Amino acid sequence: MAVPAFSSQAPPCDHADPPAADMCRVTEAEMSIEDRMVGEGVTLSAPQPQTSTAAAPSHPEYIISTRDHHVEYDRDQHSSGVLRLKPTPEQWGDFPTILATARALGAEKDGCFKVVLPDGMLGPLPEKPAQRVAANAYRTHQMKRTRIWQVATIPTEGYFPASSDKAGPQFTDDPQRALERLRTLFNKNKNRQMRDVRYRVDVPAWTEEQRRAAGVPAKSPLHPLKGDKLDRTRAIIPGIHTPYVYESGPAFGATFQIHAEDFRLSSLNHLYKGRKIWIVIPSAAVGLAEEKLERRGKCSQFMRHRAEFVFPAKLDRLSIPYRTIDQRPGETIVILPDAYHEGFSTGHTLAEAKNYAEESWSAESYQPCDSSCNLPTAIPAAHMELVEPGEERIDLCAIHEEEIAPQRKRKRDEEKEEDEGGKEGLSATEVDEREAQRPKLSAEVDTVA
Repeated sequence: MAVPAFSSQAPPCDHADPPAADMCRVTEAEMSIEDRMVGEGVTLSAPQPQTSTAAAPSHPEYIISTRDHHVEYDRDQHSSGVLRLKPTPEQWGDFPTILATARALGAEKDGCFKVVLPDGMLGPLPEKPAQRVAANAYRTHQMKRTRIWQVATIPTEGYFPASSDKAGPQFTDDPQRALERLRTLFNKNKNRQMRDVRYRVDVPAWTEEQRRAAGVPAKSPLHPLKGDKLDRTRAIIPGIHTPYVYESGPAFGATFQIHAEDFRLSSLNHLYKGRKIWIVIPSAAVGLAEEKLERRGKCSQFMRHRAEFVFPAKLDRLSIPYRTIDQRPGETIVILPDAYHEGFSTGHTLAEAKNYAEESWSAESYQPCDSSCNLPTAIPAAHMELVEPGEERIDLCAIHEEEIAPQRKRKRDEEKEEDEGGKEGLSATEVDEREAQRPKLSAEVDTVA
C-alpha cells in the first residue's frame, strides 16, 4: 500500500555494514518445494499439468493438501521464487484456508505471496474515457548521510488513458533493469518535480457506481472475504474495510514509499492492468530493518512519516533481507502482517486494494500515532476495537457519501448555469463520476499501492 509523503524527516544515519547474504534471490528461491514445506498435515501429490494463464514456472507444479484443501501452486522465479497460489473459485471463497496454505508453504519467510485469481471470476473492465483528474506528482530528494531517497507527493492533475487505450509503450525488461531506470529517473529529477509521472490514489470503490467510474469490474475480487475480522470493528473505514482503486499514468516511475500496514493488518492488492515492481522486507527481518533504519521507540508508522524509498543496493549494504516482486495483470499480492513494502509502476497501471484481519489478529501490540506525529490521516485506535454482535458501528463510508452529496449538487448547479449561458456542461452522471474520482474524506486513511 502506497503512502503520501510528509515534509518532516527523522535524523538520518548511515552504516558501513558488509553486503547482505542476498537472502532474497538465492537461498529460499532455490530451495526445493519439498524443503519449503512446513507445518503439519501437508502432503504433495504428483505433478499436475499447468492450467493457469500465468507464466510457466521453471519446475513442475504441485498440488498441496492441507486439511483436504487442494490448491495448485508454483514458485515465481521472476519474483525471488515467492509462492504463487492458483485457487479455484471455491478455494478463493475460503480465504482463511488460503492463508493457512500459504503459511504452510513458507510464505512468512517471504512476507508475501501471490494469488492468480481463477478464470471467469472477474467481470469485464467497464469502458472509461480518457480524462484529466486529480492526482499526485512527485519530487525526489536524496538525504546526504543515508543516501536514502525521500519522495514528496504534490497534489496536481494528470492525464489517464481510456480503458481501451494501450497507454503507450510498456516496460518489458527485468525487475533489476526497472530499478536501474527508477534510480536514473530519481537522479535526473533530484530536488524537483518529476515530469509527467502521476498517481491517482484512494479512489472509492465500494459501490457499483464508484467502481464503474474508477474503471474496475462491478464486483470486487477482494471484498468481502470470508473470515475478515474487520467486519467486527467499531468503524467501517474507506480503504481499510472497503476497497480503494489506484491508477498510475502512462509515464514510468509512480512510486509508493516504504511502509507497513496500519494496525498490523494484512493487505491485498489486485492488478488489473500494467506492471508493478515491489520490494518486500519479511516480518522476520522487521526488527533488524527498524534497528538499521533507526526506529528507536517511535510509533508503528515512523517509516510512513519519513516517506522514503530505499533501493535494494542500500538494503544490501544494511544487511536487510528483502524480496523483489514482479506483479503482472491478474495477480493479487498478499502482504502479510508487519512486512515492510514499497514499489513502483512501470507505466499505466490499474489496481484495487484493501486490508484484511484474520481471526488471530489483534491491535493490542500496535503503537498508533499520537498528536505529536501530526498525521492528519491517522486512524483512531478506538475505531479498530471489536464490537459485540448487534452493536452499532460507525460507517465512515456512508458519512463520506453524505459529505460529498452537497459538492455534487453544487457542481451540477454550476454546470447548469454554464450550460444556460451557452457553455457546454456536464451531465449529472458525469458530475457524479468526477466527484467519485476526487473524494474529500474527513476520515481518509493513508494511501495504498
